Amino acid sequence: MKKIFISQAVLDSMFEQGKAHLEQDRLMIHSKQNQVFKMIPACKFLYVSDGSRDPHSLLGKILTRQDLEKIRAELYMDSVLYKDIAYQVEPGYLGVPETAAAQATAEKVVASSGKAGAQAGQPADEASDAELLGDYLLKIL
Repeated sequence: MKKIFISQAVLDSMFEQGKAHLEQDRLMIHSKQNQVFKMIPACKFLYVSDGSRDPHSLLGKILTRQDLEKIRAELYMDSVLYKDIAYQVEPGYLGVPETAAAQATAEKVVASSGKAGAQAGQPADEASDAELLGDYLLKIL
């Protein structure tokens, strides 16, 4: 099953435009099809805060809060501290499709990026799933 990273900024935009709403931990997208994603809090590692190299190979990876707890990393707003290295992260969610329409959307987002999909702990491409999802949803809604 394909999962996609959805940034908080994309979610905020969708909510402001009335294109989606949350029901507990489920993102309900207002479209002709029933699109529902289970939302798992996550973040995407963008860069090392001081500009130095990444000794832990976390840049571009998407980690859930549970993943961060396992490796004993500390998340604060848009930063993560891991083994004395501060990282800038993009807060968001890992979206797990719960309906066929949501799975189709995830597959289209992944196909348009030419990658296998967002998996917790795996690298993300430069064109983020969040941007691709936002662009795709704006086209279909």
